Amino acid sequence: MIRLTRALAASLLLFAASLPADPAKCVSTVKPFAKGDILVAATIMDNPTDDHGGTGRLIQYDENLQLKGELYLKGTRHKVGGLTFAPDRTLWAFSQLTPTVVEIAPTGVQKPVRTFSDRMYSSVTFGQDGSLYFGEHMMGTQTGHPSVTTKFRLLPGRDVIGDGHIFRHSPDGKLLQEYATIANGGMFGFLAVTSTVLADNDTRMIFVSETGKRVMQYDLKTQKQLPDLANFENNPDVPMVLVMNATPDGRLLISTAKGFLLMDPKTGAVLRNYPLEGMGWAAVNSSPDGQFAVIGNFFSGDIVKVRLADGAIVARNNVGQKESLSGIAQFPG
Repeated sequence: MIRLTRALAASLLLFAASLPADPAKCVSTVKPFAKGDILVAATIMDNPTDDHGGTGRLIQYDENLQLKGELYLKGTRHKVGGLTFAPDRTLWAFSQLTPTVVEIAPTGVQKPVRTFSDRMYSSVTFGQDGSLYFGEHMMGTQTGHPSVTTKFRLLPGRDVIGDGHIFRHSPDGKLLQEYATIANGGMFGFLAVTSTVLADNDTRMIFVSETGKRVMQYDLKTQKQLPDLANFENNPDVPMVLVMNATPDGRLLISTAKGFLLMDPKTGAVLRNYPLEGMGWAAVNSSPDGQFAVIGNFFSGDIVKVRLADGAIVARNNVGQKESLSGIAQFPG
């Protein structure tokens, strides 16, 4: 009887998790952003027929990862990630598969959704002249994969889901230039320019393809692909690269599923590796002072704040949702 009861309880929990989020409970409680607030993308995975579909949500924590509020997003239907703050303190986020680009004012109010492209943009990097450099999340002709139930949309009038390029837009959204970056597809073959960092006075773009093993770079001035900054093909300590963001001084934080590493952006040398317990460590970003990294576990929903000087975990929490946590950014004030 105990076994039956436990089995029934487990079934009920699974059924409840597959139900759409209750609109009555999706009430945003987000506060105006305060210096040090940590924003985390934690989509509610409530679409039973699409394992990447769900109700868009950001969770707001203070600098010690204490819960402050939630923001439910408009215009998204799939997982949200790629969180980053613009120089004007607007928070940007991406629902790549919808596709939707989200902008949130420092007041915590979502701005009207702008349409930049039919392409699945994954991240944005801000040029000194105000240019917006978007990375294209996917490439190739695959519209699905045996490991997922979600389906990828083809570009209008074409038989590809994307080209895996970088696109430069003006601040008002106008497309200015396309850069023919050569992404590596990651372990699935279709993941393209999933994280980007500008370097060398906005002449070099460093980028990764999620789940791949390479850190790539592209010369924006000559419009040519450069030799890889780093390749971890034979490094068991780095099973893959997932998300990349820069510290204030330009060093690279790159998540590796086993934890994260700190890299020199000029030489590709690994300055330090930070292993964490378990697998699934993906979304990572720097504190505004460059002293800490905040990293989340996609599988478990755990989120921790790590002091870079000694690797100590100084704060932790959990978003309460598995296979959801896909973006982190800390408000610089």
